[in-house]
Amino acid sequence: MSLPEPWWRASRSYVSEILSLLAAAPDREVVHWRGESFSGGDLIRSVTETFLALRNRGVGKGDVVAILVAPNSPETLTVRYATHLLGGGVCYLRTTNPGTRTTVLPLDHQIQILRDTGAVAIFADAECSERAAELADASGIPVTRIQHEERDEAGQADGADTPDAVSWDPDALAVINFTSGSTGRPKGIRIAGRAWEATMQAWMELGRSADCASLLVVTPLSHGVAPMADAVFALGGALYLHESFDAKDFVDTVSVEKEISWTFMASNHVFHIIDLLLERGIRDRDAVEAAGLSSLKRIVYGGSPAAPARITQGFQIFGPVLWQGYAATECGRITTLTPSEHGDPELAATVGRPFPRVEIVVCNQESGAQLTAGETGEVHVRSPQMMDGYNGDPELTARVLRDGWYSTGDIGYLDERGYLTLLGRVADVIKVGGVKVHPIVLEGEILSHPGVRHAAVYGVRDADGSDHIHAAIECDPAEVVEVEDICARIAETLSPIHVPEKINVLSTLPMNSSGKPDKVLLRSQYA
Repeated sequence: MSLPEPWWRASRSYVSEILSLLAAAPDREVVHWRGESFSGGDLIRSVTETFLALRNRGVGKGDVVAILVAPNSPETLTVRYATHLLGGGVCYLRTTNPGTRTTVLPLDHQIQILRDTGAVAIFADAECSERAAELADASGIPVTRIQHEERDEAGQADGADTPDAVSWDPDALAVINFTSGSTGRPKGIRIAGRAWEATMQAWMELGRSADCASLLVVTPLSHGVAPMADAVFALGGALYLHESFDAKDFVDTVSVEKEISWTFMASNHVFHIIDLLLERGIRDRDAVEAAGLSSLKRIVYGGSPAAPARITQGFQIFGPVLWQGYAATECGRITTLTPSEHGDPELAATVGRPFPRVEIVVCNQESGAQLTAGETGEVHVRSPQMMDGYNGDPELTARVLRDGWYSTGDIGYLDERGYLTLLGRVADVIKVGGVKVHPIVLEGEILSHPGVRHAAVYGVRDADGSDHIHAAIECDPAEVVEVEDICARIAETLSPIHVPEKINVLSTLPMNSSGKPDKVLLRSQYA
């Protein structure tokens, strides 16, 4: 007896393709989280039950569902799948940061997200039910939970309440992601279905080229790693979900779970792993293999440009495994520095060349005129992964999106071969004595000093409006690092004006939830 036509097939979307692949081998374990394993059949049942619960709440085309579930729970994915099969879009209430914070956003922030997105339903799990009830009381938006029923392998219910997916509209809203708000109030970024699928397809191409399958997730599934997780399902792989990043947990998991072949993390997470391996005496590829870490074929990282000295260090340990991606939530993947390119010292300071089907130009910040190779200006991007705009902010959208090009706010230059070097953010430039100092360049120089593990450079403005360069560093406890030597090297390599007025040596450099040095905290505590 043949099974009935899967109910999700009418969607003709990335979700219907994923569910059909899961249905082909429903007993195969595809998700591992909190010590439990979930099969493809488990995920299909979760999607089906969620679909029916949301539909019974009246969710339909064009509606937004706010998701509040345990950190990196499988429901982070299945609720999105169900909503997309209904023709709606999603936003997330747990965190607006793409890093590893597991704490929930303050109540007033969550209420503001509900208002800004016009969400019609809050989907919560048992762990978040108390907070969801508070949100419902404050906003008047109902909370939805799934009702478990017995279903067959195709996700069909025995009763009359059968699901019926709507046709996928690639131009409709898929996700509203909020920025971390590190440069102001968090902005809601509207991503259409076509942009989401374009990002997923790009990850699938990378996975196929590197023969990658199972993915270790250490950053929130609500953000950049989400379409990568979709790509893993589409490639027949499995997900190992960690609630947050921890270097020891990462290394121990990879050494035990031999099928893990790739991961995605912030640049500074890579540095923490390097430091841990060095502490364990793992300094080259042979030692990596002996430690049981040879299954890793791609360590995809980004979020901030990596210092050349640390990239070289990572390449010496892992070999051609590191894959740097420069990206923005507004436009998706921008450039990539491939594993083999990590071994070229001349390319270590770059973020690579344009991602497939992505165009990059560097323009004069004032006139907007396109610059030639070697000239420094603002990076502009055109991509199939582009956002539709900022939620409820047409003026800001018009400022950054012009004729299909996105103004990133990043400063850099392209060389003759098309490699992009980033110098920093327009807003982060420190002007000292009429000279523009880019923190990224100075951080890279400090990190090249033996014994320095992490560095943060930031500007401090005095009452007269003058900028001053400050820095904070974290050092290897086994090394003797003299601040005077660092300053002398900066003066010789860059210029005396680049030397920070003050360098604080900290036992641990504070990181924000995006995995980057917390310059806001450093500026407030050590300025």
